[in-house]
Amino acid sequence: MNKRYVMIFTAICGSIFSLLADMPRDYYPNSLEGKNGAELKTELHNLLKNHTRLPYGSRDYNRIACTWTVFKKSDVRPNGKVWDMYSNNSYSFSSGATKGMNIEHSVPKSWWGDAANYNGTNALTRFKYDGSYDLHHLTPSDADANMAKSNYPLGVVDSPSFDNGVTKVGTGQANGRATNLFEPADEYKGDFARMYLYFVTCYQDYSWKSSALSMFAQNSYPTLNAYGQSLLLKWHRQDPVSQKEIDRNNAVYSFQGNRNPFIDYPNMVEYIWGDSTNYEFSFSGQSTSAPSISISNDKIEFGYIGTETSKDKEIYIKGKNLTTDITAKLFLSSALNNDSGDFSLGMSNLPAHELNTTGTNLAITFSPRSIGTRNVTLRLSSDELSAPVDITISGTVLLSDASYLRIIDIKSTYKKSDEPVRLMLNMNLDTQWTVDGKPATHLTPSELSAGLHTIQFTTTYGTGKMRVQIIE
Repeated sequence: MNKRYVMIFTAICGSIFSLLADMPRDYYPNSLEGKNGAELKTELHNLLKNHTRLPYGSRDYNRIACTWTVFKKSDVRPNGKVWDMYSNNSYSFSSGATKGMNIEHSVPKSWWGDAANYNGTNALTRFKYDGSYDLHHLTPSDADANMAKSNYPLGVVDSPSFDNGVTKVGTGQANGRATNLFEPADEYKGDFARMYLYFVTCYQDYSWKSSALSMFAQNSYPTLNAYGQSLLLKWHRQDPVSQKEIDRNNAVYSFQGNRNPFIDYPNMVEYIWGDSTNYEFSFSGQSTSAPSISISNDKIEFGYIGTETSKDKEIYIKGKNLTTDITAKLFLSSALNNDSGDFSLGMSNLPAHELNTTGTNLAITFSPRSIGTRNVTLRLSSDELSAPVDITISGTVLLSDASYLRIIDIKSTYKKSDEPVRLMLNMNLDTQWTVDGKPATHLTPSELSAGLHTIQFTTTYGTGKMRVQIIE
């Protein structure tokens, strides 16, 4: 395992191990093991999206706890006051909503186009999307700070227009231009980062409105643009998981039935967006997967071409955990005897670093010298692979002047009284013929009705057809 990777995991694990002791490991399936990047994110998406929608507001609905009922468990300070991440004001819980506070969507609901009263006015249908009810990013907020924050993206504010000591709103740089931004206090930057990372994982299938594109991207991975990914990773690393977040995660889980995995396993962020995307996630922190490669196709068909011509194709090759380069070599399939059989490769040495990160498109060129069928094997190998990977390559060569198959000696128009005409190609090949879909060896005008008819041929090298007209 890479030494840098070990140090990263050790540092994270050592600082939070005691905090995670009560985390329910059985919530997370073993299928997360061995995955990274988009695959790990989608596996989490499929886990997180299945949760209970809780009524939005300050009244329980049909005996289901509402938003403010959860807040009394999830957002309470040790002294019993409301834990507000938007101000230093001291608020006390009441029987319903707390006066002077709002239910705040940390990720603005306008970013996915939700609005109030989507389908009636009851607490379970006020909004259309589950993300608008999700307690993993809903928090109690000072009303003035909430109004100032608006639906602005996260960022570092350079010129504040609102600053209460916890919430700062104003202009700063985002995506290379001046933008209205919301900046939380340093002690909450990691909290907000992990809320956003949870959101783009749980709801990676949402279609984002233009206001969201300041941080998000219209895809299932990474679902963050370059600015959003860089900022959230930075804040996640600078402000580690606190006991407050752990307690909040446990409280929301007890009502909603799903968890924020980036609080339970902060290092998982690195496997999806950060510095460990070339490694496979493991709950133990140990990578047990052997170096491997995957290919876009295990068979490449060039079809048929003429002599004195050439044709190019590509195969995409991706590596995992490789530390040595991959050798690419061509052999005749019959004996693996170092004969390339009129095929050539764009490169024979595939760098491990490139394979692990972006993958490589390997070009293959077919430049035949004589007619006939060619079959070769492309072998990808290295000392650290458990076995070489073989790809079958084939192509068929025709004479250049016959490389375009065509029907010969057939006119476009015949009279019904004309003699039958043998069906032939410009090359002597084993050919199956049909006239109007029926097997035939000849075109017999007397057997056809007046009008248009279709002649079609099929060979191992290709197919074709033409139309003829029969007149009285």
